[in-house]
Amino acid sequence: MRRVRLSRLVAVFSWTGLTSLGGGRMAYFYDAVVTRRAWLRTDEFVQDLTLSQLLPGPNFSNLAVALGWRLAGWAGGAWALAAIVVPGAVILVALAALYFRGGLTPDTTHAMHGMGAAVIGLIAVTAGRLVRASLRTRRALAIAALTFVLVGVLRVHVVLAIALVAPLSLWWHRPR
Repeated sequence: MRRVRLSRLVAVFSWTGLTSLGGGRMAYFYDAVVTRRAWLRTDEFVQDLTLSQLLPGPNFSNLAVALGWRLAGWAGGAWALAAIVVPGAVILVALAALYFRGGLTPDTTHAMHGMGAAVIGLIAVTAGRLVRASLRTRRALAIAALTFVLVGVLRVHVVLAIALVAPLSLWWHRPR
């Protein structure tokens, strides 16, 4: 099941791990494997993203494993996880050392707010692209709207909302 050479996958995922920002990693992954390289179609990416968000653990590492496995088999899943986690871990250790040495200055805090805004922009762009791929039917749109209302408007706990909506979604989307 190899679509991509393992060395190429590790290089791309390492770069993603080194350059991506927090919650915006979904956008970086989408850009890397769908937009720039066309290793996957949008619907394949959405399947892996959905799976990664349903599983326990950090979404970005789950997504790295799912994408790596799809693109390069078992070895791809394992190496993709290492490639996405190690650069961030090294940067985190270095920043923690700097922080504990001198603390964050007000300028650093302003820079963090600016980077947070950039992450939100990346998430918004990617969400817009994924909406077109995911919400193709009225049923899918109804499930998305129901989930939005439950969690966003009525403030139902996410786990309870999923427990309520998942059976309906699975029944509506069952194989005929």
